[in-house]
Amino acid sequence: MPTVALQNLGCSKNMIDGERIAHLFSTAGYKIVSDFIKADVIVVNTCAFIREAQEEAIEAILESASMKKDGRCKSLIVSGCFSERYRNRVKKMFPEVDLWVGVHDWEKLLAEQLHAGSIPEFKRELAEPLATQYLKIAEGCSHSCSYCVIPRLRGKYRSRPVSDIITEARWLEEKGVHELIIVAQDTTFYGRDLGKDRGTSLAKLLEKLLISTRFPWVRLMYLHPAHVDDRLLRLFASEKRLCPYFDMPLQHIADSILKAMNRSPLSKELRRLLEKIRADVPGASLRSTFIIGFPKEKQSHFRELTRFIEEIKFDRLGVFPWSPEEGTMAANLPNRPRASIVAERCETIMLLQRDISREALARRIGSIMDVIIEGPSEDRSFAFQGRTRLDAPEIDGKVFIKDKNCTPGTIIKAKITGASDYDLFGEPIK
Repeated sequence: MPTVALQNLGCSKNMIDGERIAHLFSTAGYKIVSDFIKADVIVVNTCAFIREAQEEAIEAILESASMKKDGRCKSLIVSGCFSERYRNRVKKMFPEVDLWVGVHDWEKLLAEQLHAGSIPEFKRELAEPLATQYLKIAEGCSHSCSYCVIPRLRGKYRSRPVSDIITEARWLEEKGVHELIIVAQDTTFYGRDLGKDRGTSLAKLLEKLLISTRFPWVRLMYLHPAHVDDRLLRLFASEKRLCPYFDMPLQHIADSILKAMNRSPLSKELRRLLEKIRADVPGASLRSTFIIGFPKEKQSHFRELTRFIEEIKFDRLGVFPWSPEEGTMAANLPNRPRASIVAERCETIMLLQRDISREALARRIGSIMDVIIEGPSEDRSFAFQGRTRLDAPEIDGKVFIKDKNCTPGTIIKAKITGASDYDLFGEPIK
């Protein structure tokens, strides 16, 4: 049986595409392996959102190309956003790559290569841990943020039919998934591309999903502040299976920078929304990301942002430096802060957030919290690690547990016994 190894880079949305690619190979008779040395075919599923992602993609391609010399690899395939964006430009630079496929044509090109048919949209080779899985409810993006290349790569926003989403959700439930994570470029935009006459929205989709399935946890990612409405907040407040977790990239708070980014709403409405979320949804956890060093960002803009972060006290927060992405409206804007200043500002915010996080987590000591056990602990001082309803996988903190009797994939009640800057420590309640 021929073998294939897949390397997934980038976001959870891209990972789902990679899992579908893996399933296409599986249906064509390939065995999926994790050891690249033992793979006849290597697929590198890439990201190209920002410069760091592009550099990571190039490094992964070069590393996999070496497998054609040192391993049994006979064919190297590059898929995803980097391929979609640059394949015509870089083909000669990477002669080891046998096939370049993009985000729109991968199924057609790979099916031709493998002499296989199309596969149902919800069929995927699920990655571990099985208990936590993502479900993509839309493709593309119809926003015009001046720094973002995604609409050019992925096209305009296209909501999936409700029936298809429910079918995939039920399939995931049958596979043993306990935490379902809803993703899209903007989950809150769901249904808006279909027009008012179609009568659907994210809140309506969630209501249908909750009725049709029994997932203990349903988590939403990538909320846009312009589309978090009252009906959605009422659903969060009333439905205990919805994790009260608000992953909402705000990007900045200074109005002049938000306008240059082509972002809305502006600062006054953003503050009002955050206050409303915390007032309407008991125990809400706020997570956001900010872009630092956007053109014309002055020290006064940065001070406004730090004061905002001190005021709101986000539960989780990330920052990344702006990079001028080719093809975006902001790529050629003048008056960019120096790289050293941007790095210093990023460090300042993360030091501030570290203190905020430490104080917030310390207040959880002594409380009882639901924890999903992910698997063996990365820290050898503990047996297992998991997460609370207020933490998403990979990007947020962990709960470390010494008890050796936990079962991966289960949701337990744990007493929080300690806290660090970003993580909690707990013990199961017998």
